[in-house]
Amino acid sequence: MRPTLRGVGVALVAGGAFGMAATGGARALNAIAAPAVVVLAIGAIQIVRVNAPTVERPDPRAGFPGEHREIELDVQGSGVARLADSLPGAESGRYEIHTTLPDSVAYELTLTNRGEWTVGPARLVVTDTLGLFRTTVTTEATATLLVYPEVKDLSGDEAFAGFFEQTRVPDRQAFDTLREYAPGDPLRDVHWKSSAKRGEGDLVVKEFVGETTRGTIDIAASAASGHADAMASAAASVAVLALEAGYSVRVTCPDGELPAGHGDEHRRHLLELLARTGAGYPDERAREGADVLIEADGDGVAATVGGRRHRLAVDGEGRAVAADGGPVSDANGTMADRRSGGGAASDASGGTSNAQFDGGPVSDANGTADHRSAGGER
Repeated sequence: MRPTLRGVGVALVAGGAFGMAATGGARALNAIAAPAVVVLAIGAIQIVRVNAPTVERPDPRAGFPGEHREIELDVQGSGVARLADSLPGAESGRYEIHTTLPDSVAYELTLTNRGEWTVGPARLVVTDTLGLFRTTVTTEATATLLVYPEVKDLSGDEAFAGFFEQTRVPDRQAFDTLREYAPGDPLRDVHWKSSAKRGEGDLVVKEFVGETTRGTIDIAASAASGHADAMASAAASVAVLALEAGYSVRVTCPDGELPAGHGDEHRRHLLELLARTGAGYPDERAREGADVLIEADGDGVAATVGGRRHRLAVDGEGRAVAADGGPVSDANGTMADRRSGGGAASDASGGTSNAQFDGGPVSDANGTADHRSAGGER
């Protein structure tokens, strides 16, 4: 327990009143000193008897750069408190609010860089009602926030389109069922009438009879130090494209391997692996046996597809760009979970495109930059 500036002021007033009493008599003591001593005693007793605050918090849902997540805290205790929550890489470094305990607190966080981040712990400065004394408590509870790598739209890229060309087109007239939207689902499959009856941002998509997998695509990804974000973004983009084309996908990266699989749960596990991976190189067997080999270094990101080394370039507005930097196609209509899109840009060598996955942060245009998850290369 420590006095606040206000408490120090009241104590000085009381001390001065005792000095005045020595020269002016007991009347000065009764008029000034006695009330000051009483309020100091009341404040001290309140702080001593305050219930130590505790915090419970759920982990927010994982998401993509540019998306928003609500951070929730259930704070138990008593007294008036200033709560400060630690935020990874935020410009302010923390979120602050004044509240009266107990209380439920929620604030919005803008996702920026890929990775697994720890939000918290919360630090509470509890004061008495008059603000004369304070005690500081750092709670233990933290939340884990997972930010997926950016998924760029490669559907217009000729090299990948040819490699993932579907041999069987689903019967899109044979409707099967509705399910919740998952990152990577085509926007054309959203059932808008059913989605409108649900909460804001809660979409459902249509599934059709005959949508089956067609073999396995092995993806191996490696990155030089400082280029893990670019590698993860490229690998995720290729993997999501292959899943949408109906393939089963196996991914090997510096932090591990995800066995072949397909479907929504497999897509989530794939994105989680690539969200956490750092720089490095998988074993040589995985690299040599890969159908698609992703390599990221200081020169950019290269994907070896079908024995050909392939590069992509995507500008800041999500458009494919040619070698001279001029736009060649527009990527309008990409899904909300895709922060940038683009197509292919062929150079004069015939079919080889320049590609760039910079893995940089996505700025927030809504003024919530003070509360963002961020980070750098691992």
